[in-house]
This record gives sequence, structure tokens and C-alpha cells, in this order.
Amino acid sequence: MEPKNNCKLCKRLVKFRNKNKVLFPGFFNNRVLGTGPINSNLLIVGLAPGLKGANRTGIPFEGDFSGELLLDLLFKNRLLIDSNKSKESKNLMCRITNAVKCLPPKNKPNTLEIKQCNTFLKAEIYRMINLKVILTLGEIAHKSTILALNKKVSEYKFQHFAKHVITKKILLINSYHCSKYNINTKKLNISDLDKIFKYIKNLLSL
Repeated sequence: MEPKNNCKLCKRLVKFRNKNKVLFPGFFNNRVLGTGPINSNLLIVGLAPGLKGANRTGIPFEGDFSGELLLDLLFKNRLLIDSNKSKESKNLMCRITNAVKCLPPKNKPNTLEIKQCNTFLKAEIYRMINLKVILTLGEIAHKSTILALNKKVSEYKFQHFAKHVITKKILLINSYHCSKYNINTKKLNISDLDKIFKYIKNLLSL
């Protein structure tokens, strides 16, 4: 199950999308589906498409600062086969998606929008039969993923580099989001994020 083309479930997001179709007619301006192999053992969950990133390109974490940083780290840690910028999404060895599939105003989805989109995140996770590790980027991504896994958020507190055992098979790892703001304010250091990917690489024996 995936959101339909020009999904109309969330009125506020539809209104914002239509506005951006006028302001940025060359952008993708649509729901952004997950990318990367569904049979991967690693899933990375972000917040939502960025205006000039995934909302422009139609591919999660591609086309803006956070996308460049994430893809560079994936390549460095052998989770991206080829760093060719025109083929990055086709060379992933993991799957990347967002908790909310449409661009929200000010990058902040509301509670209803998160809940509406959780159906799609849940379906995506359950299609990943080889899944072993989930990396959530930011607290909203974490909470959305916990809900999609039918777990109680109160039992899985978000904390940078926290590790949560979901099942005997699945481990969930937290990180702050790799946004330009978090990097510039030093809430997240690139070296710290690199350590997380090194940990994941070793965990999956890549």
C-alpha cells in the first residue's frame, strides 16, 4: 500500500502542494515514495520531503544538504554502490523513506498528517521481510516508526544513538536528523553520524 498520485488525504498538505505547483512548476510537487531495495536489511526513516530536496526531485533525501550528507555517508560506509549523482537512488544498498510522504509547511507535519501517513509507513516496513536495522532520523521519524511497528511510544524513548530492540530480529537506532540546521548548530556532528553508520555496517557485516 502506497499513497496515490497527488494523494488527497491531508487537506493542509494538498493546499500547500497546490501552492507550490504554482510557485515551483518545475518541481516534483507530489507524494514522495521510498527508494532503494525493498529486500534490504536496513531502512532509514526521515521526517518528510524538503521543499528543494525530495519535493523537487521526487526522491527521498536527494537534492538538498541533508540528502548530500546522508548519501556521502552511505557511500563512505558501503551502503551506496556508486556516488554518481545522477544514479544515486538506483545504487542504494538500503531503503530510504519518510514518516510523512508529502511536503508539510515549515517542514512540520501535524499530528493528523503523521497519523494518516503512518498507514503507508507501516505497509512499507512490513514488506521488508529481510529487515534487521531501522535508523530513524529525528524524534518524529522515531515515534512514527514505533507506531508503525505497533509498539508504545512511551516504552521507546528517543535519544541520539539509542538502540531499541523491537523483536529478536529487528533493532531500531536513533539519530538526530542530518539537517543543515542541526549540523550548523552542532546539535549533530558529522563524525557522530558517521559512527552510527560504522556501527550499522559492522552490525550487518557489510
